[in-house]
Amino acid sequence: MDSGGGFLDETTTHTDNNTALTVQQEHVEQRHIDKIDEAYVNITRKFRKRERDNRNRAEKIGGYESLPELWQDFAPVILATIHLKSPIQRLLNYTGDFHEFCDAFKEDTDLHEYKEYFDAMDFAWTRVLKDKNPTETDKVRIVNVLRDGQDRASQLGMQEVYPHATDIADDEFNE
Repeated sequence: MDSGGGFLDETTTHTDNNTALTVQQEHVEQRHIDKIDEAYVNITRKFRKRERDNRNRAEKIGGYESLPELWQDFAPVILATIHLKSPIQRLLNYTGDFHEFCDAFKEDTDLHEYKEYFDAMDFAWTRVLKDKNPTETDKVRIVNVLRDGQDRASQLGMQEVYPHATDIADDEFNE
């Protein structure tokens, strides 16, 4: 209520400004998430077309021709994801799918390309593990997805992948 002196209750105004800022930040975050989700859905659709194409060689449906082609669409999704407020669940899902992508293109991809992509994923996980605060459950899931990646990479002929992220995740998991 205005006392007639022209003074405003600054605590209410400050709180209202903080609330408006938080709502605006959440709206911006949600727009980023929506864009990431849309890009990811497009990647998985195009990847699935490739899988169907491999089963029906006579009918060319479309889809990715190579892992480098897929990576050009996938890398920006990973980069945008690591900058989200809560990226862990998405990055877990994306990493599992990344391992499937690698398997699908194993005849057409050389070790140098695989190393480049696994190194980028290692960087993403390293950033997330350092910058975010994973729960104990998250840590277990992260260690599991990284170990799954190591197993799959060894089948592709790679000795070690995710070295930095694994070290951080194992250290945090063992604390």
